[in-house]
Amino acid sequence: MRQFRKVVGLWWAATIHGIASAWFGWGAVAAAAFIGFLQQQPDLKKNLDQWWVLPLANAFAALLAVSLIHAVVIAPYRAWRMLNPFKTKIVSGILKSEYPAEQFPRQRAAVLIKNKSYRQRSNCVLHIQTVSDFDNQHHSFPRFIKEFSIQPGETQQIEFLTWTARKAPLENDKAMALCGPVGWGWGGNFVALPCGSHDIEIRIGVPDGDAIRIFYRVWIEADELKASKAG
Repeated sequence: MRQFRKVVGLWWAATIHGIASAWFGWGAVAAAAFIGFLQQQPDLKKNLDQWWVLPLANAFAALLAVSLIHAVVIAPYRAWRMLNPFKTKIVSGILKSEYPAEQFPRQRAAVLIKNKSYRQRSNCVLHIQTVSDFDNQHHSFPRFIKEFSIQPGETQQIEFLTWTARKAPLENDKAMALCGPVGWGWGGNFVALPCGSHDIEIRIGVPDGDAIRIFYRVWIEADELKASKAG
């Protein structure tokens, strides 16, 4: 029942938002076309000749057209998208970053998150839930990675793991690092994962929406950090 009320509330909000934004847009165009069609009908034309009838009929037709299309088609889709707003993709390697280039570029694994809903989603959080074959309890999992807000249609890159390969005689990193916000305690806020293959469960929490759980595999292959969907 609670889920049904949430869906109805999201549908109603999407309907009102759509009507308000489209009434003077495509709604007016649709209404003008409809009234133009009526004016071609001999039986109705004489009833539209009054100076006050045409504007009133045009406004009513615009409101009716916008309301029906939004209530039946657009609003249900937008309500569903509010519950499931994100499209996700895993990327890895030497990714674009705002930081200056390093002598030995840090390789990263990240989640690309695109907001497919029609509104900004705020106060979203990304956690690493578990890492396979690892002492999750001792290393305080679930582990917070980032809180974020994202605009409609925007794509954000959220990095969660780093690793560096170097040229001989220098050695590659001995472990991959799961990175969250910088911590004040001893060692900051990171967890070292042994180089190998690990299945990682990621949870994205969305206010007023269903939490997203995705499973990725990360591994090192020929001095490259790789990542893909697990299973």
